[in-house]
Amino acid sequence: MRLGIDFGTTRTVAAGQEGGNYPVYTFSWKGEMKEYIPSIAAAKDGTLYFGWEALSLLDEPDVYLLRSMKRLAGHLRPDDILEMGPAVSVNMLDLVTMFLSHVKSMLLKHSTFPSRKKTVLEAVVATPANANSNQRYITLEAFRRAGFNVLCAMNEPSAAAVEFLHRYLRNVGPRSPKRHVAVYDLGGGTFDTSVVAIVDRHHDVLAHKGIAKLGGDDFDEIILDLVLEEAGITRNDLRPSAVARLLEECKERKEGLKANTKKMVVDLGAIVSEKGPVVLETALVYSRCEPLIQNSLDMLRCLLDRLGEAPEDSRSLAAVYLVGGSVAFPPVSRSIREIYPKKVKTSPFPHASTAIGLAIAGDPEARITVQEAVSRHFGIWRERGQDKVFDPIFSKDRQVDPNTGSLKVSRIYHPMHNVGLLRYMECSSLGKDGEPEGDIALWKDTYFPYDPTLRNRRDLSKVPVRVCPELSSQEIIETYEYDEQGSVRVEIENRTFGYRKLFTLEPEIGT
Repeated sequence: MRLGIDFGTTRTVAAGQEGGNYPVYTFSWKGEMKEYIPSIAAAKDGTLYFGWEALSLLDEPDVYLLRSMKRLAGHLRPDDILEMGPAVSVNMLDLVTMFLSHVKSMLLKHSTFPSRKKTVLEAVVATPANANSNQRYITLEAFRRAGFNVLCAMNEPSAAAVEFLHRYLRNVGPRSPKRHVAVYDLGGGTFDTSVVAIVDRHHDVLAHKGIAKLGGDDFDEIILDLVLEEAGITRNDLRPSAVARLLEECKERKEGLKANTKKMVVDLGAIVSEKGPVVLETALVYSRCEPLIQNSLDMLRCLLDRLGEAPEDSRSLAAVYLVGGSVAFPPVSRSIREIYPKKVKTSPFPHASTAIGLAIAGDPEARITVQEAVSRHFGIWRERGQDKVFDPIFSKDRQVDPNTGSLKVSRIYHPMHNVGLLRYMECSSLGKDGEPEGDIALWKDTYFPYDPTLRNRRDLSKVPVRVCPELSSQEIIETYEYDEQGSVRVEIENRTFGYRKLFTLEPEIGT
């Protein structure tokens, strides 16, 4: 049974394939049907709870509530430890695995998903386009450990583009001028935007940008700060669990806002007993959130400029497609419509667009292919004389080969040391001099024996690296392969002496 599963910052949504339809599955919780599972964990008396069960513990004072574990996965390594209250410690990878195990259990036992005995859950999953390798690794590995057979992974805005194209343009003719769609994906924790080219039922991701720390969570934080200012208290006056509970209260009040709402009420008294409800002017809330929204619009403009024509007058641009739960926040859609009034189209299922797109992409009968592009710069530090320079092996927005689904790059050089200590990293942008900037993530060091006498040494990390001019006549070739899931492999060969080693490169995962 193939599924599209969107592990979101605030909501996890599952869609399926049923005879050419792609329904969003609902979950049963205490007699009510829910369209998602909250991406929340809670610790009580040394036990972890997830989803709706965790949310039901929200008002209990001794409960430690963890919101936005997906967002944390973008900033922590798999082995980094989270303290879930005084009695529970768990690393990031295990926490996400336990949550996804809960999702699997809910699908099989408490949902409209048509499961059968011994059902094998095959899933197409997604990560933010701007996700670093730690986040991609945590997501994919946690799905596998939770018992899902992961068929493939996509970038979230690419999946949303598939949903748009299937819903609105699947019958577009070859003479149609519509050749592009821009996806504006603002979720609970991250912002992504992509421009996707439409070629029959083949879709090419031309470019994407993202902000790792921009989403509904940030609007919740701004609302909470305003509430605390109004009440005359600070976060230091509150326990961490109380802050988490207040953020959930702010989220619920934010999600209830309509375009014409003038005031919002946050019930501070439900958490801080000596305080009452706080009334905020929505104009003030929107004003505080405006800089974040403008950051997202700047990125959208940057991508649309690549089309070479004014987006509002462009015949090739089918739409600026709004997806993600946070596009329902009134100032978001209003700001975009002010710029592109004729092009904006909001998904009828903004929370579920990614999951539906994943289900469609995983359906062989839909016959849809997506050619992804490299989402971040990946490279290595090299020595040039006395300097260290960054060599970008895979540049951001470079497309994979449509026939192989991968991208290959080679480097040939002559070594100057006995051991090659290869230090890889990735970044969201490059500076004027080609140096890494923005969101930077390190990968595990890799060792290769340039000295042929060391070719069988098991642990090269214990061998002192030294300059060996006598080895400079040897020829070394590195051949890198990048696949659509963001995995990188490298084969390093000493052509002179005829030996090689193959490495699957991994992000640094801590100790």
